[in-house]
Amino acid sequence: MSGRHATKHAGGHRVALRKQVAGRLGWGIGDQAVSSLGNFLLGVFVARLLGATGLGALGLAFLAYSVALNCSRALSTDALMVRYSVSDHDARKQAMAASGGVALLVGAVSGVVCLLIGFGLKLHTPGSEVGAAFVALGIVMPGLTFQDSWRSAFFAAGEGAKTFVNDTVWTVLMLAVLFGGRYLDFGIMAALLTFGGTAALAGIYGIRQAGVLPRPARAVGWLRRHSDLGPRFLVENVVLGAGGQVRTLIVAATGGLAAAGSIRGAEMLIGPVAALLMGVGQVAVPEAARALQRGDRALWRLCAGLSSGLSAMALGWGVVILVVFPLGLGELVLGSVWPGAHALVLGVIVSAAAGCLHVGPSAGLRALGRADRTMQCQIVVTSLFVGLAAIGGVLWDAQGVVWGSAIASVAGVGIWWSRLAKSRHEYARTTAEGAAA
Repeated sequence: MSGRHATKHAGGHRVALRKQVAGRLGWGIGDQAVSSLGNFLLGVFVARLLGATGLGALGLAFLAYSVALNCSRALSTDALMVRYSVSDHDARKQAMAASGGVALLVGAVSGVVCLLIGFGLKLHTPGSEVGAAFVALGIVMPGLTFQDSWRSAFFAAGEGAKTFVNDTVWTVLMLAVLFGGRYLDFGIMAALLTFGGTAALAGIYGIRQAGVLPRPARAVGWLRRHSDLGPRFLVENVVLGAGGQVRTLIVAATGGLAAAGSIRGAEMLIGPVAALLMGVGQVAVPEAARALQRGDRALWRLCAGLSSGLSAMALGWGVVILVVFPLGLGELVLGSVWPGAHALVLGVIVSAAAGCLHVGPSAGLRALGRADRTMQCQIVVTSLFVGLAAIGGVLWDAQGVVWGSAIASVAGVGIWWSRLAKSRHEYARTTAEGAAA
């Protein structure tokens, strides 16, 4: 083959590869849109029928739900995405069965904890909406974690379309039941039982899609084989989730509820970027693992492309907010919250754009199996996030919290990328030494 034809062939291969990656990223974004829509409509349903008390109880239940999901993913499907995205079909199916079993067990344990909390609240305060919410959540938690495990399993297999279909089935089932029961005495318990019960049905449908049965009996073996990843991912996920909650408490303590509301309003405006970030984040690790198969340079290019692309979109949306929303759209969307949110939105945009630059190195480090370094980075960056937000809140109220968070996000860019660069060089050296031997 002549040099010109070889170059043309290589160029065509790269174009085809980019299209494949873009297609898988597209399924991740589409799936996140469906999932976010379902959660949003559930919130609207509860708010309209049950009022502020019901919505508050739903919020607390969703906080517990997110903690359980973080634990389940860390111990079950995070390792699946790291180590089986490029494995053969049979090995991946065995891994899906074991990780699905772990997800079921984590859901069962989390469900028992929620039941204990719920019954305790109901005993302490008869008729407690929060107690009823936790009891319902405890009943359906295994179904929720199990359904979520298919999301990572299908993305690891490069079958994002199946994830999209599964989440669509869940959303349609949930909305059908909620709509059908709107004229009944539909309380918070029934709403959450519907939410989790339809998730369980979608999880069962996932068995048919994958042709794999979950195997809880293999859970101990799975945890033992991936003990170098699971506990570290667990710490990382818990730290990441806790950081946001602690910052919310800091805002309320230093600036009051009005300041917290203004920050929440500004963050709502950047919501499309957050949804995009979560959508891409779902498939970033499997894509990084596939890139690593082509070499450490391909991994570096993918991570740089993901981060720079997301950050550019965040900045572009930020420009729209700064230019268009002051013309009346901001007040239309946020009402009386808009003036306070408008004053904070620049700092939130900077924080979001910098946070997008963390996505690539986080995925790259996971693909390299460096759970130790992802855990270290997350602890350091979250500590900066909370610490600088606290200092800023004391000195400068809501503005201080927002810009303290932004500075932490910008500093985190250097921390994440330096760790990826170091790990990449170590991987390249080890690979070269292995080839020489």
